[in-house]
Amino acid sequence: MVVILKNGFVKELKKLPSHTQALVHQVLKILRDSQTLESSNLDLTRMEGQKKSESYFRIRVGQWRIGIEYDHPDVIVITVLSRGSVYKHFPPK
Repeated sequence: MVVILKNGFVKELKKLPSHTQALVHQVLKILRDSQTLESSNLDLTRMEGQKKSESYFRIRVGQWRIGIEYDHPDVIVITVLSRGSVYKHFPPK
């Protein structure tokens, strides 16, 4: 798959602890190497509160969540937030 990183995601990633950054980079590598989002075997969940035409998901990485938009075959990585705040700020309204 093609993985596109948003500028906001890159800024948020730089603020995380180095161990968490390494875990997020592993997740991004798995996404790049996978054929589809479902075949990646990551801990992902479709976000609630979105329109039928939208495809927002969150990927769990320890206490952090990566917010993505899946537009087959592309994955747009939008944000990485803590477990408590990702559900308040993602998906974008």
